[in-house]
Amino acid sequence: MRFSVVLVASLALVVVSACEQTCMDGVTHAWLSNYTTPVTDVLTAVANQISANILRPESRPSEPLALLQPIINAYDDQSFSALETAIFPSFFHGKCQQDGVDPPGCPNPDCPVVCGTPGSLVHFYGKLRYIAYNQTRHMLENLSKPGSTTYKQVEKMVLQHASKSRRVPGSAQRYMRRDILSTFDTSSVGELTSLTTRSTDAETTLKSIMSQVGSMLEKACGGSGDGNSNGLPDCSWEGEMKAFILSYP
Repeated sequence: MRFSVVLVASLALVVVSACEQTCMDGVTHAWLSNYTTPVTDVLTAVANQISANILRPESRPSEPLALLQPIINAYDDQSFSALETAIFPSFFHGKCQQDGVDPPGCPNPDCPVVCGTPGSLVHFYGKLRYIAYNQTRHMLENLSKPGSTTYKQVEKMVLQHASKSRRVPGSAQRYMRRDILSTFDTSSVGELTSLTTRSTDAETTLKSIMSQVGSMLEKACGGSGDGNSNGLPDCSWEGEMKAFILSYP
């Protein structure tokens, strides 16, 4: 499984003025790197649920996470630009100066003005933390939403695996009169009914499992999973991130 992220420790630090492009790219990559583990944990749990609750043992893939490959690929392709835009310039942008003068703490190390400098990111770190979380959750929920291209691709893959399951003939016989059954190949009728029912059940179960992605990320970040984030204690990385952000001038 590949996510388009790099470790914070490996990011090259380049001297820049304020949080310019190198800084913006570095901060965005750092957040993506931090979220690699919780996102992977969530998708792994989702894939395991799909495998266990929809597929028969003989049709389960050896690596359940492969069932979500369309979502993983889309996340890889879209997450960087979407997160960078959510942070810069959607919230942090512009100069900190007021009447041509930097307020105390600006541009670094702790700037109480919302602007595009490392010091501003540090001062408003609580907001920055939620921007990163909300954007990550929003993307996962959109990619897992019924009707989306990625959801349709996952659904197709899951149903293909489900169709390989062992068929149980004769399940339709108890619903049909004996005189009618005599004119049919009841084995084929049973197989068809079983497959149709299984397909419908699989679609319903898949929707239910995929709808949990957002709440599962909330739990992975230390929240309750029912809307209470508790401050995202497991998706904060405050000490490390503040130090990293301030490594940019």
